[in-house]
Amino acid sequence: MLDLADRLSAARKARQMSQAAVGAALDPPQARRNVCKWEKGRCEPSLDTIHQLATVLNVEPCWLAWEVEHGK
Repeated sequence: MLDLADRLSAARKARQMSQAAVGAALDPPQARRNVCKWEKGRCEPSLDTIHQLATVLNVEPCWLAWEVEHGK
């Protein structure tokens, strides 16, 4: 089972986006270092930010946050 950091990193790489591009797509924009911290598990984004990340990365928010598929 992957943790949030691993799922975030995998989703970002699957979309071929840089950490800076992911951070810039959020509202408010986040620095690349924050995305890096999330991917390394040093801290976790808020649920609102997780929802935005899921939208940017084209994944389900529940999967990104808890590895739960929609409707299961």
